[in-house]
Amino acid sequence: MPDPIALAIVNESLALRASHGHASPADVLDLVMQGRQFRLLDFGEHMLPPAPFALLVAEAVGDAMSAAEWEAFTGPNADANLRATLQLQFALNVWPKFLQRYHIG
Repeated sequence: MPDPIALAIVNESLALRASHGHASPADVLDLVMQGRQFRLLDFGEHMLPPAPFALLVAEAVGDAMSAAEWEAFTGPNADANLRATLQLQFALNVWPKFLQRYHIG
């Protein structure tokens, strides 16, 4: 279960992305993260694709795979082994870029 601060970040980010579709994913996260003090946060299921917040993070950090590709390869119709492998790759390669960008942890 995500902690309340992480859940607030997820909800605010997704709401801002929905209301300001013209804003870049990086700008959305930068605005939401601005002025917050961080420690290690538990984002729970929101930190792995196909969760919308994870897809936003992938776009924001400029991952080589697009959000659509992450969603297709990790979504409910994806092969379970492929999904698990790609979620591990996301956790090892994409998520750390988010943590580093916002000095979390």
